[in-house]
Amino acid sequence: MASWVYIFGLLILGFILVLLEIFVIPGFNIFGIIGFLTIATSVGYAYFTMGFWPATWIASLGSTAAFILIWLLFRAHAWRRLILDSAISRVAGFDSSPPGRESLVGQRGETQTVLRPAGRMRLGDLLIDVVSQGDFIDRGERVEVAQVIGNRIIVHPVADDSASAGM
Repeated sequence: MASWVYIFGLLILGFILVLLEIFVIPGFNIFGIIGFLTIATSVGYAYFTMGFWPATWIASLGSTAAFILIWLLFRAHAWRRLILDSAISRVAGFDSSPPGRESLVGQRGETQTVLRPAGRMRLGDLLIDVVSQGDFIDRGERVEVAQVIGNRIIVHPVADDSASAGM
């Protein structure tokens, strides 16, 4: 009789530890691992003390209890506490690129760092991060903003004879 108490006690303790891992301390993993090992220990203890068929019944009982627990969790929508279901969108006001960057297209400035292919350029009083179209551009070269895609400003080199437009 005492063996059954130990076996069911270990089985219940294992499920409690797994539930603690899921709902109270998510991400720590130690309670889930110990809970799983406790459940496995209860089945192993049943096998070594009572034989094959009682261990099979305990394993079946544990599997059935796990199935019922998972079914109840899904039915109660308990997983919603574990999943982030909100989205970050431009409509909701989340945007990584400041407005008005499209007006930079066609403006000219001078590189402040070597573009390999990313670097910085001075555009009037602004110092902005830019990307070349794949070419390396030396520091102090004249460049023109060719395209703005989100937060990415793409530039290409221009000849020095048209240097009067941006500065």
